[in-house]
Amino acid sequence: MDVMQATSRDPWRSKQHPMRTNVLTCALRSWGLWGCILTSACTASAADVHPPQDRLFFPTGLAVAPDGSVLFAANSNSELRYDSGAISVIDLGTVESVIDAWSPIPNPACNVISPPAFCKPDAGTCKSDPDHRETLVCDAVKFLRADAGVRIGNFATDLAVQDFSYLDKDGNKVVKARVVVPTRGDPSIAWADFDGENLSCTAGSTRFPLCDDAHRLANVGSDPDSPPIPEEPFGVFADPGPPGQDKTYPNGFAVMTHLTTGAVTLINSPGNADPQVKDAPQVEVADVKNNLFAIDATGLRGATGVAGRKQGVDGEIVYVGSRSDARIQTFTVGRPVNNTPPYLLVDDFFFLDAVGASSGGSTDTRGMQFSQSGDRMYVVNRRPPTLQIFDTSIGPSGFPRNAATGASDICREASTLAVLDAGAGERAYVTCFQDGEIYVVDPNGSSQVEDIITVGRGPYSVVAATYQAKSPPGDPAPGASAPVTMSRSLLFVSNYLEDTIAVVDVTPTLATRNRVVLRIGQPRAP
Repeated sequence: MDVMQATSRDPWRSKQHPMRTNVLTCALRSWGLWGCILTSACTASAADVHPPQDRLFFPTGLAVAPDGSVLFAANSNSELRYDSGAISVIDLGTVESVIDAWSPIPNPACNVISPPAFCKPDAGTCKSDPDHRETLVCDAVKFLRADAGVRIGNFATDLAVQDFSYLDKDGNKVVKARVVVPTRGDPSIAWADFDGENLSCTAGSTRFPLCDDAHRLANVGSDPDSPPIPEEPFGVFADPGPPGQDKTYPNGFAVMTHLTTGAVTLINSPGNADPQVKDAPQVEVADVKNNLFAIDATGLRGATGVAGRKQGVDGEIVYVGSRSDARIQTFTVGRPVNNTPPYLLVDDFFFLDAVGASSGGSTDTRGMQFSQSGDRMYVVNRRPPTLQIFDTSIGPSGFPRNAATGASDICREASTLAVLDAGAGERAYVTCFQDGEIYVVDPNGSSQVEDIITVGRGPYSVVAATYQAKSPPGDPAPGASAPVTMSRSLLFVSNYLEDTIAVVDVTPTLATRNRVVLRIGQPRAP
């Protein structure tokens, strides 16, 4: 899936920050209904065109906070119905409690004709899907932390998180993170810091603020007199870098790809950045590499998927795929000793020649993810539609092997993927935008498709999370054991075309494995 193109060559779609839209809305105040009839148009107030705080709208990128407390969701505002996009903050504690009550870790008291109240959902905001009885549908407002989000540019495509958390003097974990989001409408990249409760991207403490210019990177060096970043920012990978002294992460960075130019942008993003302090480190565009990939038959070259082999280490290797070229390019980040901005070092590349035509060759790379160890990489390609698996363990030369080990046929128009071991071995979960499905791929052997899950219209991003689930409170049924605690694994899938997030239970031991157990938001009509 390509989010609607928005470039400077298309001025109707590319409004400059703060992303205004010409919404023909009438505020029926003292004019009443006749005021709108007698005039050609009524000017909407700023509040009338702000995006909603209690709904999802064309969600794309997703990421889980480092402490697992919340899910960040980028709302792309692709119809330009509002004056900006947004980053929503979804409370995962509420999600988990609703799922545990709806689909308990099995408590026999809930598996009877008239289960007790603690087994039932909140009837005021949640209802069982009539077509899929195992799925609970709830209004998004039940889960959204309305004042914790921020407003960004339009056409957001992806979302990545840097974990800057640390232990205080008493050994308690202090949650600190940064969310990085490419927006194609400017083009720019927005960033906001998370303190464990709220996102912030302005100097003040306003509710649901629009990110200020310091949190919107649109020019090289973040200097308005410098050249703008390339068009069509698309994918992003963020890394905190290794921890430094005094609870800082001085070498944090993010790498962003550009869909129609083949460029790759490096963002310097240290953990101790502070736009309000003149001499403090700043988040800024540090380097841009252009024309990295070959041009395809349409005359375009493009960089798409991006992933890092192992985060939080010196010498992190970043892998970048292309929509136009059958190869993967690798990079490392160079750090000068004189505190000048870092730069991208273009390293080796390898061809995607294990799958394809008679001579091999796979193009239009999309999602890329590594296993937790960094020794296996999964690559989603559209031409041909495959999930390819590579051995990226360190070889005798001291460099990753980058050797193909397997591939599986998958759906057309695949977008992204998540990798998770939920207790039965590692699996790759691939979103199929066109078919409304998730392909579950078992990488063992030469790899094979294990299951196909229907999740909703236009699934785009998918992320995974695991938590300790409990049976709901209350007395168990006569003769039943006491409530139990177990690990539960979930996928979160952004359904771009219906304004929802599907929550899929992938816990191997449950009857609800590979089923949507919760839908956050009421599906928008086609």
